[in-house]
Amino acid sequence: MKKLSYLLVAFLFALTLTVRGDASMEAVTQAAAYSYFDPATVDFKALLPDPPADGSAATKREIDLILQKQAARTPEEVARIKREVNLNVYLFDTVLGSWFTEKNLPATAALFRKVDDNVRPVVDSAKKFWHRPRPFLQDKRVRPPIDPPKNGSYPSGHSTVGYLDASILAQIEPDLKDKLLARGREIGDDRVIGGVHFPSDVKAGHILATALFAKLMASPAFQADLAKAKAEIAAGQFQHR
Repeated sequence: MKKLSYLLVAFLFALTLTVRGDASMEAVTQAAAYSYFDPATVDFKALLPDPPADGSAATKREIDLILQKQAARTPEEVARIKREVNLNVYLFDTVLGSWFTEKNLPATAALFRKVDDNVRPVVDSAKKFWHRPRPFLQDKRVRPPIDPPKNGSYPSGHSTVGYLDASILAQIEPDLKDKLLARGREIGDDRVIGGVHFPSDVKAGHILATALFAKLMASPAFQADLAKAKAEIAAGQFQHR
């Protein structure tokens, strides 16, 4: 009987070690999946204020502004809003030139794919946490010219990624910094013109992008990939002059 008890204790101890080992291995594997930083280390709750409450005076003022922009919306803005639905770094070809494509720039494409893999979990977690209804769900007068997004409104993912991508590209092309940052802001602002985001969503996106940019700049792996992208883009510019 004692021997059986000892065997049982030994079995349970070995099982505990196996479970702990599997958990540790899972944590290592998960960390390795993120190239530049662990998204869990970004405290978006501390970075961002709560959005205005649904139906509050602040939200009503934001909806009034959205309706004003909707009334003044031009065909050119609608075309741009539709193109920006597919959010990617190549939207900056309006600043960098038509040669700025994934096909022409494989190292640059790899960099921004890794950035997106790190950033998306942060944005998605923040949206789920606040779960703010989109403007068109809070006021039926808001009519987007695109298919209405189904996830949360706060913070704006387009604003976050657009401004973050602009900040990264500005490191590569410092002479174009002002134009790149303006284009990054435009991507977020267009979501307000399109009626799918509140201005406060866009502002929160800028705040989050600034924090994410600092995280990236502190990563040696990011700096190494950034240098490759910079060399590739410099060569591309020389070739397409």
